[in-house]
Amino acid sequence: MKKVSLLILSLFVGFSLFSQTMSIQVGTATRSIDYYAPTGLATNRPLLISMHGMNQDPAYQKGMAHWELVADTAKFVVVYPYGINKSWDLSGTSDIDFILAIIDEMYKKYTIDKSRVYLSGFSMGGMMTYYAMNKIADKIAAFAPVSGYLMGGPNATSSRPIPIIHTHGDADDVVPYSGTTACMSAWVKRNNCPTTAVVTKPYPTNKPASQCSRSYWGPGDCKVEVVLLTLAGKGHWHSNDDAGVNTTKEIWAFVRRYT
Repeated sequence: MKKVSLLILSLFVGFSLFSQTMSIQVGTATRSIDYYAPTGLATNRPLLISMHGMNQDPAYQKGMAHWELVADTAKFVVVYPYGINKSWDLSGTSDIDFILAIIDEMYKKYTIDKSRVYLSGFSMGGMMTYYAMNKIADKIAAFAPVSGYLMGGPNATSSRPIPIIHTHGDADDVVPYSGTTACMSAWVKRNNCPTTAVVTKPYPTNKPASQCSRSYWGPGDCKVEVVLLTLAGKGHWHSNDDAGVNTTKEIWAFVRRYT
């Protein structure tokens, strides 16, 4: 037990040492991000932006999603932005401009592949992910909201068909799972995907005890797909294998295929 604890601590310290904080000027505002780039990172690698929930922060998001563990192997850059007052602008452009500034800054710093930028977020960060779909679909290759959607109803008016993987617990008492039906339907229609989902339960099939099911609509226009991962009995949740799937790994396996 002691050796395991020391190993976990060493991993955490290792990632903490390489996870850095940076200030970015966005118009007249100075904004902050935490970011992680694996050692030996080549140029022209992807960028994933992971947005925290309301009243949370990048430290909480990092502790939940553990994107560094995936990025370290797959070799891409991860950014955790700080929301103003631990919140996101779902009606204006301040955080849209922030996302665009992050992309430009990471391009200057690491020469990322701008055609492989992915956006994900938890809770209100998931809402921000949906908001960005209609604002900067030309800048983000694929979107991965977790436990969040626009509470005022879906607004599927993106400038292009977009790939989406949405993860949600069906016992969520913060952002009700019931809202995913209208949300998925709107984007399935926007993307011109088949209207009947292909459901895999349990998912993955090689884990009979998995509490996850996968609903798949696709392919649609431009070969995009819409996926909903449902975590049975889970609440406002980012699963790290406890529901039978690892949300972070599932997101990466999906988004990495898109440019």
